[in-house]
Amino acid sequence: MRAVIIEQLGGPEVMKFIEQPDPKPEAGQLVVKVAAAGVNFMDIYQRQGVGGYKPASFPVIQGAEGAGTVTALGPDVTGVSVGDRVAWSGVPHSYAEQVAIPAARAVPVPDGVGLDVAAAAMLQGITAHYLCFSTYPVREGDVTVVHAAAGGVGLLLTQMIKRRGGVVVATTSGGPAARAWRPSLPVRARRTPSFAIRAASRS
Repeated sequence: MRAVIIEQLGGPEVMKFIEQPDPKPEAGQLVVKVAAAGVNFMDIYQRQGVGGYKPASFPVIQGAEGAGTVTALGPDVTGVSVGDRVAWSGVPHSYAEQVAIPAARAVPVPDGVGLDVAAAAMLQGITAHYLCFSTYPVREGDVTVVHAAAGGVGLLLTQMIKRRGGVVVATTSGGPAARAWRPSLPVRARRTPSFAIRAASRS
């Protein structure tokens, strides 16, 4: 199978394809044929060696999120079958054609949801979910402010808040992202000065 590795820190140019043996599932694992791998800022941080994301050693296969179809099961795996569609987050080495993942990390992908969408939504969806369900359980009529509402987390968070009955005051940086965001949700939009400038002027 092919995988994407880095052998040193740097820009996108340090990423390269390699051929390596197909993974074999160990106890409690399953092997997935990857349909799509999520690309996140932490992957860039790892490649650039920012903060605590610097790899402990090289070479390393990047990626920690994806979705695909189960092709093999290790011992002691129950509740999952070959052919099931699953997604995952927090599993290293996901920039590959096949990945061995812990069965406990496999999330079933519902019918009607594309594997590309599932791969893109896992980490951002988890983030949005804990913000409005755990960090602050949004209630009917709560007014919330969502910054960067045209981004991945912002789009999901806005929809989750509205579904819980909350009212969203959303900010975006403007430009193409904001124009793309408006048709996706039933919102009223208006152009205003910078939120930070207005907030500072009132403090």
